[in-house]
Amino acid sequence: MLSTVKNIEQRPFSLSADRISTWKKDGVRIFVAHKDARILQGPFQITADTVVCWFPEEEAAQRTEATVEVYCEGKVTILQNENYEKYEQVYLRFETMTGIVVNSEAQPMETFEEAQETEVVLRGEEIRFMKKEEYLSTEIPTKAPTSGVSEKIEMVDIVADSIDSWEEGDRRIVVALGNVEIKKEDMTIDADSVILWFEKKEPDGSRYSEQPLCEIYAEGNVTMRRKDDLQIADKIFEDVKEDKGILINSKIKTIIQQQKKTKISDASEMNPRSEKSKAPFLEGMPAYVGGEEIKHVAKGQYEIKNGTISTCGYGHPHYHFKGKRIRLVQRDIHNIVSSTNNSFYLGKYPVAYLPYLSLDVRKRERILKDWQFGSSSRFGSFLRTDWDLFAVTGGKQKEWSDLTLNLDYLEKRGVGTGLDFEYKGEDLLGYVNTYYIKDQGDFDINDVPIDNKDRGDILWRHRQELPYDWRLDMEYSYLSDPRFLREFFKHEFKQEKDRETVLYLRRIHETTAGTFLINEQFNGFDTTVDSLRERRYAERLPEASYRIIGEPIGDNILIFTSESSATYFDGSFEQTEPEIQPQSLARVDSVSRVSMPFKPWVFNINPFVEGRATGYTESIDTSGSVDEENGPATGRFIGSFGFDWSSTHWRSYSVYNDFFKINRLRHIFVPELRYIYSPVVTEDPSEFHQHDAIDALDSSQVAVIGVKNKLQTKRGEPGFEKTVDFVDFNVDYYMFPTSAGLYNDGINGIIIRRDNFINIDFRSQLTDIVAFVSERNEFNTEDFQFDVFTSGLEIYNPPDWQYFIGHRFIRDISSTLILGADYTISEKWRIMAGEKYDFRSLEIEDGGDRDTENKPKNLKTNFVLSRYFHDWVGSLTLELDPVRNDSSYRFDITPKGLEKRSRRFWF
Repeated sequence: MLSTVKNIEQRPFSLSADRISTWKKDGVRIFVAHKDARILQGPFQITADTVVCWFPEEEAAQRTEATVEVYCEGKVTILQNENYEKYEQVYLRFETMTGIVVNSEAQPMETFEEAQETEVVLRGEEIRFMKKEEYLSTEIPTKAPTSGVSEKIEMVDIVADSIDSWEEGDRRIVVALGNVEIKKEDMTIDADSVILWFEKKEPDGSRYSEQPLCEIYAEGNVTMRRKDDLQIADKIFEDVKEDKGILINSKIKTIIQQQKKTKISDASEMNPRSEKSKAPFLEGMPAYVGGEEIKHVAKGQYEIKNGTISTCGYGHPHYHFKGKRIRLVQRDIHNIVSSTNNSFYLGKYPVAYLPYLSLDVRKRERILKDWQFGSSSRFGSFLRTDWDLFAVTGGKQKEWSDLTLNLDYLEKRGVGTGLDFEYKGEDLLGYVNTYYIKDQGDFDINDVPIDNKDRGDILWRHRQELPYDWRLDMEYSYLSDPRFLREFFKHEFKQEKDRETVLYLRRIHETTAGTFLINEQFNGFDTTVDSLRERRYAERLPEASYRIIGEPIGDNILIFTSESSATYFDGSFEQTEPEIQPQSLARVDSVSRVSMPFKPWVFNINPFVEGRATGYTESIDTSGSVDEENGPATGRFIGSFGFDWSSTHWRSYSVYNDFFKINRLRHIFVPELRYIYSPVVTEDPSEFHQHDAIDALDSSQVAVIGVKNKLQTKRGEPGFEKTVDFVDFNVDYYMFPTSAGLYNDGINGIIIRRDNFINIDFRSQLTDIVAFVSERNEFNTEDFQFDVFTSGLEIYNPPDWQYFIGHRFIRDISSTLILGADYTISEKWRIMAGEKYDFRSLEIEDGGDRDTENKPKNLKTNFVLSRYFHDWVGSLTLELDPVRNDSSYRFDITPKGLEKRSRRFWF
């Protein structure tokens, strides 16, 4: 396990924990680390409840290298780079040339004259005597007999300029003066002077191990640390036995913790409007509660009169709540702060009043989650705000849900409002988004008149994990009109999936999968109708399917794959009106493939035969001079055969280049050949209503000759080299001997490609920060010119700057220049800019048809300047969008960590 890293013995070996004890036996120094024990050497890290180390101290003094034997027990995690493994018992041997560094973080290291043969030490000795290089076990260790050694009582360590003590009755009083430092278990106190009361006398120099410590009084620049909390005060009195006390002129600082993930993904990850991203944003940020007098009334419970609450750590906070009575309750991972009669202050000035406030300061939340103002030529001056409704009510619902109120003002369009509700549980997650605006405008984009002033949407998406590997996905969508999304939610309109109402049930088990789908468009229109896309949307009420994937037959000689479905189509929506409108009908379809993969020498060959049978309850009547709907029930069969062939080869070359940082090259070369021919098609597709790509299938013949090339090299410091793909170059030549072409259900509906073309993908990581990319290119060999060509240069040097310059060419449609830059000016300032300019943009005429004339046009220009404050991020954005005929500026104020937020309106 350790041999995978070169020169690891030259790295320091360190051991740390809250409490460490040590002794020496037969020339070997033994360390026992308790509580949050950690081992670190190079890229290796080990964490565990308890660690025992054997270090040959005398032998190491005479040799350049030494072996450290390590036994770890209890929740052991081994980390190497980004990989980790979990065990209950681990024994490993480390080599070190630099000795061993030991750090006891909570208490001073205890040294014993005699060996302390505890259960953990004995279990480690037993595994150590097996003489194995390593031992890994996931089983919880059983109890072992000990030599009568009991756990030592918790120590209280006192360090001060002057220490005095005396007895009064059954107590011992200790007075420490000058630069006092007290350490006990998870508590540390620093102060000018401290008085401690112990119940039983057991002096040991300046160290006292009495049991128990019952009272503490500290004054003068008092700092008390407990786990993640920090208490700063002029005076502190603590009754340790009853866990009560009082703090004078004090401030309590607590840390926002990482939230536990549920079994399935967070609901925010599937929500396009969510203000959360996958990264844990506010973890580690502090929250402060202070007042003239803080009463510690019980374990984890504090009460403050006329106190303050803030997340600003300045001595005079920029903002804070001032409450008449504040309570702080610490429970497990939660710190609940509740307060009555609150005033919100910006600096010294009160700006708002709130009768009741409840916050879980360990959760990533704020009442005002985000706000933004600016001006747009299309919408006028605007203000957008997001409010966390649960932040002011608290309660257990915050552990499994979030509720956000959207309040927006647009000068030219009116007031918009909505509620976003997210929820998650052990086996479910989902969200509901709503929005409504009484639109005061007269026209949408492209001067389309607004017919209905009441505009809005409702979107509900839910996922439920069910027993026996079943999963249920549901979606409900309502839109007031076809153009609402494009006008007010441009980001969702362009990048998210189409809106629909769906119930989807699936079960995947081994090589089989079953699905059940109900899909209907309650809106009564295609949600993409306002775009130039020609996608066909077919309603399925319902569709049931069953798949068999790669089932072996006859001792793996043959492989069987099939897919069968029964569908009832209840009409469809599409952008362009066909001559025959698809009707409601039922379809049964089944396709099966039998393949026989084998590998002669270095070749992989997979021949196959395939048959597809499809039946319809209705067809198109083509018997007359004009095609008519409501034809008779019919069906067809499509027979196909083909093969896949590939072979993998590689070779290494002794090539070196300092400029490109090439340290030898390995060439991986994979030639491929794919062929499929469908000579048997019993019925022409023109006789069927077209709902998807299955209905459009026809006789076809496709041959693909391809070559995949990869050049790899090593980059990095000696001992830390990593394999880098220096060049990726893939070429696929698509040929259609009978001009039948390919049939795909793509973004623009059913695509039929009949021209021979070459698909080219190229990427080169020229240096550690510079890459050249040219992917998804299509070269038409019949017209001998590119149909699609893209290229770009990525310059990426995190965290300071990154740039991109690229070009995208689509034949007869566009030729677009793309520029992007992101530069960190300093720790507090950052600038971003982007530009898209089309040299051959197609114009749209009043009738909605595409203009045949290509005209240069600026597509989008944007500029963002960000300023990072200690708790917030301010951004100024300037944007020019000629496509939407809109120019705007806006100013954002966002809490740190929430920069990736919802994008409403044109953003």
